[in-house]
Amino acid sequence: MPDGTYEPLSQKNVDTGMGLERVVATLNGCKSVYEIDLFQNAIAIIEELSQKKYGEDEKTTKAMRIIADHTRTATFLLGDEIGVVPSNVDKGYVLRRLIRRAVRFARQIGIQPIQLSALCDNYVEIYKETYPELLQNHDKVIDEFTKEVERFSKTLELGEKEFFKVISHLPTKKVPGGTAFKLYDTFGFPIEITQELATENGYEVDLEGFKQKFAQHQAVSHASNEHFKGGLADNSQATTELHTATHLLQAALRKVLGDEVKQKGSNITTERLRFDFSFHRPVTPDELKEVQALVQDAIDRNLTVTCQTMTVAEAKEQGAIGLFESKYGEEVKVYTIGDFSKEICGGPHAENTGSMGKFIIQKEQSSSAGVRRIKAVLQK
Repeated sequence: MPDGTYEPLSQKNVDTGMGLERVVATLNGCKSVYEIDLFQNAIAIIEELSQKKYGEDEKTTKAMRIIADHTRTATFLLGDEIGVVPSNVDKGYVLRRLIRRAVRFARQIGIQPIQLSALCDNYVEIYKETYPELLQNHDKVIDEFTKEVERFSKTLELGEKEFFKVISHLPTKKVPGGTAFKLYDTFGFPIEITQELATENGYEVDLEGFKQKFAQHQAVSHASNEHFKGGLADNSQATTELHTATHLLQAALRKVLGDEVKQKGSNITTERLRFDFSFHRPVTPDELKEVQALVQDAIDRNLTVTCQTMTVAEAKEQGAIGLFESKYGEEVKVYTIGDFSKEICGGPHAENTGSMGKFIIQKEQSSSAGVRRIKAVLQK
């Protein structure tokens, strides 16, 4: 009421939207949920890692809250029985954004991002009795969290340098959509972080321009994938060996870059292979050298290529990588290349790797948003 008095409502079931933690904070006289006991251990860890005090200034407080909240949510997503891992789609993308935002704010207050896994340990310990799956999946939580942090730390450093380089030459306080898309596509810099950096430095991002550029590249990617579905130009020995090499290439990429790598298309002629795969940033020269060396080692070991027919379920149980799964029938062919690769595929393939020659990666570049392309050859 205008005079400050309260009158009972006729309906006693109004949803305040507070949530349990806000209710607990209110009942305990806390100013925010970050002061309740469920967050206090995490805040203490963050204070120790950063050598800063919660509440000492607005920037530090904001960073600590984001880190505490995002690492907790990431712990639950990674530890859940459905097995969410960082990726560029669906729940995996939400998880990736949470971890990456935590990484950015950790660096902002002087924390080495790799140290954030201590917060995952903390949350597993706090919640393990109520959510035993967190303890059961503890190793996976730490492993996947650490891999994503390491992956993004390099990307963040490069992306931030490029961002500040770009804005220093802008005639206005607006970051063009095309520029924001380049940061995303070339440097693997999420649009959300570009927006945050822009706001913090008094700029705004042309989000509509970014969306238009993103849509254009999606259309190109879709057309590319449609074109690549057939894949092989013919069934000659050269083409067959290059097709076998794409299996070795994908296996090597996953070993070096992680399980985020998934085939998005391939195009093979008698002279070369092109292989498109999901990945969030350019592959570094050192990583490409490692990938090339792994493929070459598999070739030099003269691995036998075998084929088995089985159900999709059996293929998955054996750890086979599945591509274009919606097209599979009840039974599939699984090609195994020694101890190196196992994929569902329609063939054809070389009988062994020994005659394939020298594998050389000629080029790595962006194909479309979140998709990279490698061009490679086999030299006899």
